[in-house]
Amino acid sequence: MSTISPLWTPRQLEDLVHVLARDSSKVVLTDHFLQRLAERGVTVGEALRCLQRGAIIRGPTYSAEHKSFEFRMCEPPPRDIVCVVAAVKPVLDPGEVFAVTVWEVN
Repeated sequence: MSTISPLWTPRQLEDLVHVLARDSSKVVLTDHFLQRLAERGVTVGEALRCLQRGAIIRGPTYSAEHKSFEFRMCEPPPRDIVCVVAAVKPVLDPGEVFAVTVWEVN
């Protein structure tokens, strides 16, 4: 069994996500993500800002179940209000980023 390697460095993926997240129509909000927003009192704006300005602090790792690369993004202090787990499909130029889950930083 072979593993699938990321198509980008973490920095390249950050830059890609920043660009995609500037256009909210390119951010797919999963049902799980929307549930966590409501449960945790996080706004869509806070989560989008994290995707627009944040840094990848974990991953990317390939999820065979979802056929995508998943990663965790947070903004550096003092803007570190929320963290977002997001995903992109393993294609050279993905047209969207999937917001998987979100939580407040304590």
